[in-house]
Amino acid sequence: MRPKLATSRGAAAAAERSADSGSTRGLKGERTRRRIMDATARLLKERSFGDIRITEIARAADIVQPNFYTYFPSVDAVVLALADELSLDPLAEFLKREWRGEEGLRLARALAERAIAFWREYGPIMAIVNLLADKQRAEFAEARVRSTRALYKGFEAKVAAAQAEGRLSGSMQPRLVGYECVAVLASAGGRYDLFRASGFSHEELIETHAQMLCRILGAA
Repeated sequence: MRPKLATSRGAAAAAERSADSGSTRGLKGERTRRRIMDATARLLKERSFGDIRITEIARAADIVQPNFYTYFPSVDAVVLALADELSLDPLAEFLKREWRGEEGLRLARALAERAIAFWREYGPIMAIVNLLADKQRAEFAEARVRSTRALYKGFEAKVAAAQAEGRLSGSMQPRLVGYECVAVLASAGGRYDLFRASGFSHEELIETHAQMLCRILGAA
């Protein structure tokens, strides 16, 4: 599994972590490490994090179990390596443009489309990062900030600009709005299948979330 929205920063962080852990052992070693990560990502889509065992990862990666420890000390470490590859920075690019009228709604639709696709693909990884970050695991808290910072800061800037122009109430806290906008998109992607099973079309999900964002940001 190679993240479609990974950035060079994420790749560099992953490479640095790999080197620091002593797991870089040439091309063959990198391929084995990649198989372990991809196998873990697949298993995370099938069952809960707490139910995944190293023996299962080794089997899915087609390696013997002792080889797992050559590359990672634990399942948590694999998840952290996967998280290091993820970034929402490309989504933040949509927020650097002017959101007004029909053009603003078009950008909001594009952002909703990309965000839902991201969380549908990588939601299980992001969910575990959030879980462990909330349990005061510093390395996961740092990974969460790295992956989401550009997006929530983009929303925050949009709110502050709208307040300066009198389009939004000054009583709203821009940073909090930024966090909540990211949460809205994460919920849309994470519960996509549930929404569809409840009878909502893909188009309705995109349009509803796009219009919600426009109204929250004072762009409607």
